Parts: sequence; C-alpha cells; structure tokens
Amino acid sequence: MDNATKLLIFPVSGQETAALGRDIYNILRKDYGMANDVEIMDTKRRTKIRSGTRKDHKHPVVTDYFPDMEVQVDIGRNRLKDVIRGKHIALIEHLLTPTRNASVNDHHMSIRGCLDVIGKTETLKRSLVVPYLSYVRSHSIEKYEDEGFYQFDSLRLTMQDFKRGNLNDLITIDPHSKKAESIAEELKMGFYSVNPFQSGRSINPRKLGFTGEEARAITQNLRPYQELFCELKNKYHDHIYGVSLDDGTETRSEKFIERAYPELSPMEAYALLGYMEKFRFSYDQTEIRFKHFSAINENNIDTEGRFHGIDDMWASGGTGDEVAKIYKALGATHFELWVSHAVTVASQIKKSNARSNVDRILALDTVPQNKELNVEYIQASAPLLAAELYKSHQKLVASR
Repeated sequence: MDNATKLLIFPVSGQETAALGRDIYNILRKDYGMANDVEIMDTKRRTKIRSGTRKDHKHPVVTDYFPDMEVQVDIGRNRLKDVIRGKHIALIEHLLTPTRNASVNDHHMSIRGCLDVIGKTETLKRSLVVPYLSYVRSHSIEKYEDEGFYQFDSLRLTMQDFKRGNLNDLITIDPHSKKAESIAEELKMGFYSVNPFQSGRSINPRKLGFTGEEARAITQNLRPYQELFCELKNKYHDHIYGVSLDDGTETRSEKFIERAYPELSPMEAYALLGYMEKFRFSYDQTEIRFKHFSAINENNIDTEGRFHGIDDMWASGGTGDEVAKIYKALGATHFELWVSHAVTVASQIKKSNARSNVDRILALDTVPQNKELNVEYIQASAPLLAAELYKSHQKLVASR
C-alpha cells in the first residue's frame, strides 16, 4: 500500500457513533493490516470544550447541536491542515438514533456540516459510512404510480444533497430499496452496500493475505445470518425453512436459501422457501397470501417446522406478525423474523412488543435502540462496514 494514502476515520457524533468509529478503526488496523495507514479523528461535544478555549487555529473539532437543534460543526485550522488535508476521509454516522434527541434530518445536516468544513482543505476522497441509510422508504414506486399514486422522492433529494457536498462514496448495510444504488450511479457516486444475508463472498481473504484461522474468522464476521442458519440446520435438520415476506425480499431470500443449501439443486432449495405476496390497498389495509407457485403453501405446512422470515427492517411489526399468524394458524411450530434494521421509534415500542405470533426478532446493531424494545441483536455493523470501507480505500490506492 502507498503509505502516503492515509484513511482518516471521522465519527460525526458521539455515543454509539463514536464507539462504532473506534471499532471500525480497530478492525482495519488489526484484521486488514492497516496499522500505519489509518487514523481516527477526535471529535467533541460543545460541553467537553475547556472553558476559555479560543476560537482560533488550535480549536478542536466540535460536532454538536445548539439548544434549538440547529447543527454546529467547528474546526481549527491546524486540524484541517495537519490532520484532514490530503487524506481519504470516512465520515461515520448513525442516521437514526431513537435513543437520542436528534432526528433523521438532524443527522443529515450534521453530515452536511462536516462535509462543509472538510471542504476548506484538499482531500483525496470523501466517504460516508452509515449502518442504516435513511429515506430509502421514500420514493415513488412504479406499481403504485400505475394506480395513480405518487410519493415524494426524498431519497433522490437526499443523495443529490450529499453529492452537492462533494461526497464520493456511500457505504451502508442492506438498503431497503435498490433505487439508492441506481441514483448513486446516475450521480457518479460510489455505492457500497453489504447484504448481511448473503455477504462474505465479495472479499476473498486470500487476496488480503489471510489464510487459516484468520481467514475463517473474517469470513464468519461477514456472514452473520448464514452462520446462524448453518447452526440451526445442524440442530433442527429437516424442519427449518425460509420465508420471503413480499416482492422486495424475494431475490435476497432465494440467494440466502441457495447458499444455505449448497448440496441441493436450486429447485430443491426453493422448495424450502415460502413465497408470500403483499399489496397495500391503503395505509391501514394490506392483503397477504401465498404466491401461486410457492412449494410451501396452506396445504403442506410442516407442523414441526421452524420458519424464518427475511426482511429489511422491523418497525411496528404489523406485516411480519400477520405473516407469522398465517403460518401459525396452519400449524407451524415456530416463526422468527430476521432483519437488517430495527427502526422502531418510541411511539411504536408498545405495538412492536405486543406482537403475538412472531416468536423472536433478530436484527443487526445498525440502529441504537431503546432497551425496552424486545429485539435481539447481532453485533455486526463494525465488521461489515469495515470490509466495505476497506474496498473503497483499496480502490483509491490502486488509482494513485
């Protein structure tokens, strides 16, 4: 690696985000051999600045909010010229934090504030690393447009705004919509999205110089749900199944089952996947049923079966619980929901916890959540994001 091509980890906010930035930094240093080529920026809250500190070239980096939640990002010239200048900057930020008094829009403005101050000096590249990408639910969908219904395309507006801030790469975990990738391509922005349900094959550890136990450990960390499903296969043998909850999860569910059963033909693997379809007639009226071609259907549910629905996110849990209700009514023993993101906010916790048909919800740690929410978490954000950030940085190194 070109030792002059440094990567600088820049946590935009404190608390869980600062911890995530530190974890990514440590993984890159230890697992990816970047000990001398990665640094981490120390950012502070306003209350942590020593009284009497002058607003001059020595001022530390402040990322905070004024009392009215207006964004505050300050930096001294020395940090710009001596630490930030000439580096690949990786902004780390949680875009949804139900545990804090900050909204999705507040976090978005914090990122823009950081991009603005970083723009005061020359950098090699600017990457945004977000465990959960907000606004991916908000864009117009063709099948509803055909019915004459349109939505504000805030996803496009958000990504255009990042581009105006001279962002080069966006790195995230499993966006809810493929639209994000296509918009990034239109904007000529690099887009790195890791799918926790089928990840781990995009990086060959041997290419990074790893073999044996080191290679095995790295690969396991990039395959959280595949590793878990493998354990369950060994425990429950012929009574474990996947469920595609709707059209949006169908492709990922198929790929997940294919890789979970490499010993089977595709048709044999698909026979272990229940296909559901959903249509929203209104905000509060949804129809859910088996697809006509699903090998698993209302006529043959395994009464010893353990079913695992695969989805992007869990909020109040209405859809997941309704699907589970169908399977339980047909005799299924157990129904779990495996998701990338738990996006439940305070007003939804009571409804989410009141689910009566889903036995267990398992999510990645992409959204800092209230302890009251009855969801289990896999600590996977740091290794998944570190791998994608490493790829982004290696692309930069190769181009120099």
